[in-house]
Amino acid sequence: MYTNIIRLAPMLLFGFIVCASIVACIGKARASEADSDSLVNGLALSDMKVTITSKGHTATFQLYGTKAAQEFYDQLPLKLDLTNFRDAQWMFYPPKKLSVTANEAYHDGKKGELSYYEPWGDAFMLYKDFYAGDEMHRLGVGLSGIDDIAEMSGNAIIQKIEQNAAGDEATMQMTVSANGNTIVFELNDSSAAKELYSQLPLDIAVENYSSNEKIFYPPKKLNTANTPLAKNVQAGTLAYYAPWGDVVMFYGSFGSASGLYELGHAITGREHIKQLSGTIRIGTGNTP
Repeated sequence: MYTNIIRLAPMLLFGFIVCASIVACIGKARASEADSDSLVNGLALSDMKVTITSKGHTATFQLYGTKAAQEFYDQLPLKLDLTNFRDAQWMFYPPKKLSVTANEAYHDGKKGELSYYEPWGDAFMLYKDFYAGDEMHRLGVGLSGIDDIAEMSGNAIIQKIEQNAAGDEATMQMTVSANGNTIVFELNDSSAAKELYSQLPLDIAVENYSSNEKIFYPPKKLNTANTPLAKNVQAGTLAYYAPWGDVVMFYGSFGSASGLYELGHAITGREHIKQLSGTIRIGTGNTP
């Protein structure tokens, strides 16, 4: 009897180690999935924000947490000349070249992105989708004024958006991930947006509605006190329809409707809203 126990002991120990390893691997996988919710194009966004102003038009960008983005940020403010390239981008040359890495490189550029082309040493703002055979490198995503980029020309003033002395309140960001794509929404400071944010993260079913909406139902209805009505809704608008209790992600223009409240807008990935289906993962991402 004791001999059997002695023989079984190593097997039991081995089984325990295997189980522990499996649990650890599952934990790492889940942690990895959670971390990926806050990534955009595989890169983490930083708290660095900049404005680029030309001809009375201003676009605002949030930079990634990369070395190249930090080096660009450290050179600001700048006053530089803009050069048009292939009727899709305005490019300019920072005084010092930036240090890029392979994981920032991409080919298929989207309207509103701020990027860098290492062979020439130029940074550029895309006002149209743009495919390049050579590698471009991501610097940041457009937050506002994306449609104004096309109207720029001549010289541009590039500045940091500094925090005030008291420190700005954190901006709430919501990520929606499905089918390998991520959409990032910047939420407003309304009661409804805060209540939605407090319910995250969620794995939840998304539904089609009409020809320009994707909707989901948060577990708890939202308080619309101090929440602005949604007016002149455009692609990328995030809203809440109080009569039904559903959150709406618009991928087309809509206008307005009674009981429809604005929660925020997509700052990147809005082109993926139309393809959402099945179960989506909704997470959080905070930037000061």
